[in-house]
Amino acid sequence: MEILVFGKESCAKCRTTKHKLGHLLEQGGLTEKIPLRYYDLSTVDGMTEGAWRDVLNVPTVIVDDNAKELTRWSGVVPHEDELKKVLVA
Repeated sequence: MEILVFGKESCAKCRTTKHKLGHLLEQGGLTEKIPLRYYDLSTVDGMTEGAWRDVLNVPTVIVDDNAKELTRWSGVVPHEDELKKVLVA
């Protein structure tokens, strides 16, 4: 399982999302088990990955398990309770 965050450094919601997810993983002792990958859509690599994943809004968070999308939040900061449900399932 991995968490993908798509955003832009100039976006406050994107920065909040990235920090919130990092903190949640750290709190739960999941940092080593569940990688958090951030893609900056202002870069070529970020735009390429975003296009492949059909990302249209920022921030977008995708919880992926072996190339299978488990859930997605688009244009919003995910609520902590929703994240916990997905991560402990």
